[in-house]
Amino acid sequence: MLKVTFGFILLIILIGRFCTAQQPIVFGGQPDLKNPINIAAQTLFYDDISGDTLAFVTIKKKHFTALTARLMQVGSVAHPLIVNWLKFRVQNTGIKDTLKLVFLCNTQVFIQLYSDDQANSKPFSFEEINSDPTGMLLTIPPVKTNTYYVRIINFVHKLQPFNAELVTPITYLQNYRRNNVNQASLFMLMCAALGCLFFMGIYAGYSLLLTGDRALACYTVYVFVAFYAWLTTINTRFSLGLFGRPSWGAGLPLTSVAIFFYALFIVYILAIPKNSPKKWRVVQLLLAFGLVGIMIDLIENYLGRFLFSNNIYYRYILNIPNIAINLYLIYLLIIDKSALRKYLLAGLLSLFFFAIVMNNAAYYMSIHVNSPKLKTFTNFPPSWAMLGVVAEAICFALALVYRGKLSQDEKKQLLANYAEQLEQELNKRSLALQEQAHLLESQKLRQMEVVFEKKLAETEMAALRAQMNPHFIFNCLNSIKLYTMENDSETASAYLTTFSRLIRLVLENSRSEKVTVANELETLRLYIELEVMRFKNKVNYKINVAENIDTSYIEIPPLLLQPYVENAIWHGLMHKELGGTVTVNLSQSGEHLLVVEIIDDGIGREIATHYKSKSIIKHKSFGLKMTAERIQIINQLYDMQTEIVVADLRDDDGKARGTKITINVPI
Repeated sequence: MLKVTFGFILLIILIGRFCTAQQPIVFGGQPDLKNPINIAAQTLFYDDISGDTLAFVTIKKKHFTALTARLMQVGSVAHPLIVNWLKFRVQNTGIKDTLKLVFLCNTQVFIQLYSDDQANSKPFSFEEINSDPTGMLLTIPPVKTNTYYVRIINFVHKLQPFNAELVTPITYLQNYRRNNVNQASLFMLMCAALGCLFFMGIYAGYSLLLTGDRALACYTVYVFVAFYAWLTTINTRFSLGLFGRPSWGAGLPLTSVAIFFYALFIVYILAIPKNSPKKWRVVQLLLAFGLVGIMIDLIENYLGRFLFSNNIYYRYILNIPNIAINLYLIYLLIIDKSALRKYLLAGLLSLFFFAIVMNNAAYYMSIHVNSPKLKTFTNFPPSWAMLGVVAEAICFALALVYRGKLSQDEKKQLLANYAEQLEQELNKRSLALQEQAHLLESQKLRQMEVVFEKKLAETEMAALRAQMNPHFIFNCLNSIKLYTMENDSETASAYLTTFSRLIRLVLENSRSEKVTVANELETLRLYIELEVMRFKNKVNYKINVAENIDTSYIEIPPLLLQPYVENAIWHGLMHKELGGTVTVNLSQSGEHLLVVEIIDDGIGREIATHYKSKSIIKHKSFGLKMTAERIQIINQLYDMQTEIVVADLRDDDGKARGTKITINVPI
C-alpha cells in the first residue's frame, strides 16, 4: 500500500513537470516577420515577492509558472518594489544563419536580459538600464538553443501589464520609428512646456530682483523646481541620457517640493501670515506633513531602497499632504476677497485637477482613445501634470498682467492725488507768497517810516542843540554885562576866559550826537565856575566819579547834565541867603547803566514855585524843557530807556532841604 501511494505521488510530480516543461520557440534561420510573434504560451513567469532584487543564480532555482495567467493582469500590489521574471527558450535549427530577434514586453521601468550560460550576475543597479526599456536583442548561433531570463522591475503604484513577443530587428526598427513619429508630438509638446516653465522662471526671477517680493521668491523656486522635474521626465521618457542615475522610490520629492513652494507663494501673495494667523498655522501644519514626505523620499534615494515594505504608504498616504494643502489653498482662495483671487484660483484648480487628479487617474486606469498620437499623451501620466503646470503658469501670467493693471491704476490715482495735492500746495504757496510780499511791503514801508522818523529825530536833535546854545550864551552874556556895569574888569576878564573855553567846548559838542563823560564833566565844571563867579562865591559844587567808571570811554548825549545843574542853581540856591552846594555823583549800576545824581541843598521845589509865581518876569526853563525833549528823542532814536527821577529832600522836621535829580542813562 505504501509503495502504491509513493508511486502515485511520483507520477503526479512527473506529470506536473511535464506539463510545466518549457517548449522552445523554433526558427529555421533568420525569419522574415512582418508582425511580432506572441510567445506568451511558451514563456514562464516568476513573481519575486521578497521585496528585494535576488541574484540571478537564486532566480534560476525558483519555480516558474505559465505566463498566460499573468498576461495583461493589472492591479494593486502589496509591495512598493515589484520584481517579475520571464523565462523562454529560442532554438535556431538553421545550419548557416545566425538568428537575431528582438524581445518585447511593453514599456516597463527597468528591464534586464540574462542568458542561461551566465554563471552569475551582479546585484541590481541603476546603471544597468537599457537605452530602450522596451526591446532587447537576442542572438542565437546556428543549431543552437538558448534559454533567456528577463527581469522586469516596476515601482509602487501598480503592476504594469506586459506580454512576450519576438520580432526581427528590421521590423522592430520600423515599428520603433513609427512609434517615434507618434511620440514626436508628445516630445514637442513637452519641450514647449519646458520652455514655458523656463521663461516663466526667468520672468519671475527678474521680477524678484527688481522688487524683492517674498511671494515672487517662492514662485521662482517653484517654477525652477518644476522645470527640473519636467526635464528629468523628458530625459527618462525619451532616453536622452542627460542624467546618470535615475530616481529611486516613488519619484515624488520634486513634485512635493514644487507644491510646497507654490503653497508658500499663494500664502504670501494673499498675506495670510499677516491677515489671518490661525489660517497660517493650519498651512504650516500641512506644509510640515509635506516636508516629512519629502524627507522620506530623499532618505530612500540616499539608501537606495524603500523604507516601507507595504505599498499602502506609497499609494495613499504619500499623496495626502499634497492633496490636503491644495484643497486648503482652494478654500482660502474661495473665501478671499483679493482682486487676484480669480486668476490664482483658476491656476490652482488647473494644477490640482491635471497634476493630481488626472495624473493619478492615468496611473491607475487606461484612457482609451483612437488616435495613436493622442494615446501617447493620454496614457503618459506626467503629461497631465505638464498640462496642470502650464495652465497654472498661464493663469499666473494673467494674474501678473492684471496686477500690473491694478498697479498702473493705483499709480494713476496716486498721480492724480499728487497733482491735486501739488495744486493745493501751489495755491497755499501762492497765498503765502502774496502774504509774504504784502508783509515785506509793509515791513519796507515801516522801515522807510523808521528811517524817516530817525532822520526827523536827528533833525530835531540838531534843532534842540541849536536852541540850547543861544540860551546858554544869553545867560553868560548877562553875567559879563553885570561885571562890566560894576567896573570889575579883572573878574570880567577871568569870566571871559572861562566863557571862551566853555563856548569852544559847547560848539564842538553841538556837532556830535554823543561825547565822552570826561568831555561832558569838563563842560559842566566850566559852566558851574562861571555861575560861582556870577553869584559871588555863594555857589559851591562837588563832582564825584566812581572809580569803576572810565570817563574817557563811556559816551552820553552832550549838555545832558548842564540844564539840571543850571536849574538847581537858579531855582534852588539863588533864593537862599547864604547860597549852597550842588553835588554831582556819577556811578555805574550794572554793566550798561550810568547813574547820575544832581543834589542841591536849596530851598526846595515848593518854595521855588512860590517865588516864581510872585516874580514879575516869569522865567521859563528852556534848558529843562529842551533837555526833556532831547531825552524823549534820544530814547526813540537809539531805542533807549533814559529815566529822570526828581525827589524832594527833607530834614527830620519835614522841612525842605533841597532837591535830588537822578538820571539813569543806558550805555
